Parts: sequence; C-alpha cells; structure tokens
Amino acid sequence: MKNAVKLGISVAMISVVTMIFSGCSKDDDISSLVSGSFDGKVTANVDGGAGLMVNAILAINNAGFDHSGNFDGNVVGSAVAFTNGSFTITLPTSGFSSYLMDVTEFFEYFMQAGEKGKIKVSNPNARIVDVDFIGFFYDEDDDEVYVSGLFSYKSSDFICMFVFVDSDVNVTGATNISVSLKRGWNRVYAASALNTLTTKAPNGMKWYFDYF
Repeated sequence: MKNAVKLGISVAMISVVTMIFSGCSKDDDISSLVSGSFDGKVTANVDGGAGLMVNAILAINNAGFDHSGNFDGNVVGSAVAFTNGSFTITLPTSGFSSYLMDVTEFFEYFMQAGEKGKIKVSNPNARIVDVDFIGFFYDEDDDEVYVSGLFSYKSSDFICMFVFVDSDVNVTGATNISVSLKRGWNRVYAASALNTLTTKAPNGMKWYFDYF
C-alpha cells in the first residue's frame, strides 16, 4: 500500500532521531544550562498526515511493534486523532520503567567511538528513554493497521528528541553537549552538522510529517 509500512518494521525504519556526533569539547559551566523540562503535553500543528491517528512509541533499542503487525508494550499512552492539521497527546509518566536505559549509555549512543567516555554526568544512576510519534491508520478491507510515517519537530539544523528521565541529571562536555534534564519529560535538541546536543530551544522549530 502506497506510503504505508506494516507495523512489523524494525526500529531502524521508524526512528529518524538517531544521529552520530563528533567535535571539540566545550565549557562545562552548568550555570549556563537551560532546563529541557516540560509537562509532557505535546501539541503539534503539522502540514501533511491528514486522516491519520497518532501514537508515541519508545524509540531507543525498542522496536515499538511486534512481528505479527500489532502494537506491543512499547507504545506509550493512548492514540489520538490527527485532525485539522494538528494533534495533542499527553505522555504518561509511568508504565515503561523496564525500558529505561542508563543516561551515559544513551548519550554515548550519539557519539563517535573516539568521543565516548568524554561526557560528564551529574547523576550516573539516572535512567532515560525517548519516544517517536508515529502516524498510522486502520484499513478495514485488510483488517490491518499500517504505519505511514513519523511526526517530527525540527528545523533546518536541529531535531527535537522527547525524553523521559527518572531523576534530575545534567550532561555536559564531549561534543558540545549542554543538557539539563528534570525528572519527567524533557526536550533535547540535536544537530549533527553543529555537533550539538542541548536543552536550549533553537529558533525555527516546526512540526513536520515524513512519509516512509
């Protein structure tokens, strides 16, 4: 079916967030850090994706789907409708503790091998997970659910990751990382060309829908 991918696809097909970073170190003064915390309510005004449903899935190291074409336990919260060019989804704060991963491991996932071990983590015990927002629809003729693509919040340079942490933590150093996360949901902005991970919101961020 055109522009649709069954739910059996792997995370490599559905996650556009993964970026590899390299670059020089930066000043690690935490007094300049900006918190990425928000209340977990995501409201998006988007061009494209009309008529779809929206759900959030856990992204890093989790497929979000099972191989029979159904949502599995990696789905976060309930699906919402995408109507009149917008959707609002409230991310829960529980129900996915088994998917949380080590904060250091999470951020090193975005770094080249030579940069690993160069970040500073204020709370090494903190754990984290991030989510993607998928657009999908139900085909009554096939009695199947199909994924059409991803909703993403980005600019020409940055893409936003929506992450949950189970405790406060600051992450600095290495490849221009300046991240301050509060317990709960946070936004982290990633820019591969600028070798940057930050919780300071850049200019020009907009929501887009990208078909697979």
